[in-house]
Amino acid sequence: MTKLIIVIVVLQLVMFGGFGAFLHFSGALGGGGNHEAAAEKGSRGEEAVPEEAPPIYIALEPAFVVNFSEESGASRFMQATIQVMTRDPEIEQAVATHMPVIRNSIVLLLSSLSVDDVAGIEGKEKLRTEVLEKVRGILKERTGKPGVEEIYFTSFVIQ
Repeated sequence: MTKLIIVIVVLQLVMFGGFGAFLHFSGALGGGGNHEAAAEKGSRGEEAVPEEAPPIYIALEPAFVVNFSEESGASRFMQATIQVMTRDPEIEQAVATHMPVIRNSIVLLLSSLSVDDVAGIEGKEKLRTEVLEKVRGILKERTGKPGVEEIYFTSFVIQ
């Protein structure tokens, strides 16, 4: 009977100790918790690198519509809805400010293509990269920083 009581007491101590350690390292008790930020501090005690900001998505509206001339003389159209992603609220404002320049550049790029250029996944991915480079170039020239991390086609139709 004494052995059973000792085993129960030891198990309770282990359980409460583990639970206490969990609370400590999770930051619930005010200690620990921020050990990752402390680990990011440099050897000279510089401030930790701030957490990555949440993404900001900006729709380039209205959708882009361009026409293609086929060799057969028929006209085809492409409609693309594009969003840009940044994490910097200043860039969000810069995109709004320079929207006419950005849209003009994208329209010129899209209208220079043929249906074959964007028919497959590889073509669309190449186009996405080119649009991203255009937008970054415009923002770099106008604001001093490229600011846009990604470009997304949220709709892409060819008729």
